[in-house]
Amino acid sequence: MSRIKISETKYYTLFASTEKNRAYLKIIGFWRSPEQVPNYLADWKATLSKLKSGFTLLTDASEMKTHPKDVVKLHEQAQAMVLKHGVKKVAEVLRDDIAEMQLNAVAKATLFPKQNFRSVEDAEKWLDE
Repeated sequence: MSRIKISETKYYTLFASTEKNRAYLKIIGFWRSPEQVPNYLADWKATLSKLKSGFTLLTDASEMKTHPKDVVKLHEQAQAMVLKHGVKKVAEVLRDDIAEMQLNAVAKATLFPKQNFRSVEDAEKWLDE
């Protein structure tokens, strides 16, 4: 499966697969402030431009550390964009219980249609259904 690389930074990677109509986000480590990821929303815009409504999203947050409030706001803005573009379902891979609680709270606030998984393989399988 071919993936189009949109962005690869120290803090995240974003890819799009047009054949699967799927976005791939990997969140890495601790984001101290939105200034550390100045292109995050622009990169999301570029990713969404490659996908059609009804797309799916696989978020790998297995290496994520919990984020401060202003960074959480950034995730909420990104989720709002993703929802507006017509995401069908979201699989989130988590290994840290505290990060999971934080991401669940953000998803609840934005009404994000997501399911949590412990492995990328299980998440991918569920999205393929």
